[in-house]
Amino acid sequence: MKMEDKIKASWDGLTPDREKAQEHLTGEVLAASLAEYGEETLVSDGEVRIPRWQLTVRAEVAEIKENTAMLYFRLSSPKWGQELFECSVGVGSTPKNAMGMAAGSFLFSMMDGICCMEKDWEPRRVKTEFAGRPHWWKVYKSNIVGMGDSPQKDDCPDYWGELEEDILKRIGNQKLCYVKLYGAKNGGDITGECRINDVCIDQLSRRMGEIVERWDTEEFGSHKQFLFLLQDQETTCSYPFTEEELAEHTLTAVRMFHDCDTQEEYDAFPHRLESEIGDSCLAQELFAFLPEMCAENAFDKISYPDEMAFSIGDRTVTAFKTQLASYYPIQKALFDGFRSGAFSPWENEVFSRYISVSSTYNVICRAKEQGADLEADGGRISLSYGMNQDYELR
Repeated sequence: MKMEDKIKASWDGLTPDREKAQEHLTGEVLAASLAEYGEETLVSDGEVRIPRWQLTVRAEVAEIKENTAMLYFRLSSPKWGQELFECSVGVGSTPKNAMGMAAGSFLFSMMDGICCMEKDWEPRRVKTEFAGRPHWWKVYKSNIVGMGDSPQKDDCPDYWGELEEDILKRIGNQKLCYVKLYGAKNGGDITGECRINDVCIDQLSRRMGEIVERWDTEEFGSHKQFLFLLQDQETTCSYPFTEEELAEHTLTAVRMFHDCDTQEEYDAFPHRLESEIGDSCLAQELFAFLPEMCAENAFDKISYPDEMAFSIGDRTVTAFKTQLASYYPIQKALFDGFRSGAFSPWENEVFSRYISVSSTYNVICRAKEQGADLEADGGRISLSYGMNQDYELR
């Protein structure tokens, strides 16, 4: 029996019961499907593991209705340095059909690419540069999963070929980068999405939409593909913090900022923060990034580029946010802290204070004084971050 037939068969008798659906998803569909890769699979505590790959897959039924299903997949391996995430949606005439579509979409795209990587099937070698150092990678491509009236195999665009240059210049020093490409077309309605490490990149999403617009289709159709970039150990530079440690230092920085009651204490804050966490570069990033992250969240109708400029002494260097090992872990830790109540009962106060000291807020205020409303006009703000001479991009 083919894998897709097993997926469909396993949903027989399924009702829109989220708990039962969760049991089916992990215990039957996911475990049985991953076993098709010819590797030993172990199921325990809602997880499926492939020991030889050091891979753990956790699946969650985020939503199930009569004809739609939304599934979350979280994949981890000590070899990767980060957790991978995929949200897969399926539509069908029944819950079992919808969940089968969602599970199949994940298995035939993301898991297909991971299988190619673990088995080292037909990688392409590429070179990037970041912070003055060369980095060599192997690139693995998954199948293109098509739905509806989408281009068939011989007519599929070469998404990697068209986006390669812009993707590579956004890659830093990670052990592994994963890229999700998604496009859909329904008449004149076009959707394009490009995510690097689960971060949506606006410029590349627009490029993806332009490619999809060329499809010769009349009804709804979609494509999804994953790319995995695995860096050579020889060119991978070690980063001093794990994501958990970055999260701890982020919470520390927020609490120390809140405790600054006078201008003198705020002026001394960067040095005290460096002494507390023991790393000058990270202390400078926390001091510089956190106010702007709060301001960007508050003024979300303004666009902010994914490229950053840094004034380091007498020179200016640029980097994309996705290249920095710290930027998105800091952002995640910050807003996870707000959501979890880690800053209670003063979360509103510290959020407002961060906004008030941000350069973004200063630009918005100056624009209003000159008669411009950046939010209403769909403005764009680019900043240059002033760093000490000892700051290094990492």
